[in-house]
Amino acid sequence: MTEAGGLRLFLDRSTNAKSFAQAVRELCPNVLTIGDLYGVTPAEAVLGQQWIADASADGRICVGADKAILSNLLELRAILQHSARYLVFTDNNTPTRQRIAHFRELYDHIVPLAGIPGPWVYKLTRGGLQAVTADVLRARLEQAMERANKRSDE
Repeated sequence: MTEAGGLRLFLDRSTNAKSFAQAVRELCPNVLTIGDLYGVTPAEAVLGQQWIADASADGRICVGADKAILSNLLELRAILQHSARYLVFTDNNTPTRQRIAHFRELYDHIVPLAGIPGPWVYKLTRGGLQAVTADVLRARLEQAMERANKRSDE
């Protein structure tokens, strides 16, 4: 198993389960959850763009399970603006025990990402890590802006 080195992780609301956080901490001791940062109850009201900014400013790689982040206008903008680094499971409905096993399987591929500056997103897929580059994120942001403009025109 690879040493965690400079790997610093931030678990968002979708990966904030105690059992997941504990399992990740066994691999990488430098883990902060959204509940650790803001308090469990207040964390429920913290907007995505805020925790993305705060986690990125602290040099953390965000870990989540809501792939909607790849189409959400405000969160895409925050990822790009704050040069965020984000690992996202592709299915938010995966049981925690399976999510833990998947993270462990991919861990040795995740550790080297600590040295890669953002912005980027990697999808944690059954086939391994799948990169979503800054260029793709910018294109998705443009699409999200177009969708928002169409809705406001209607």
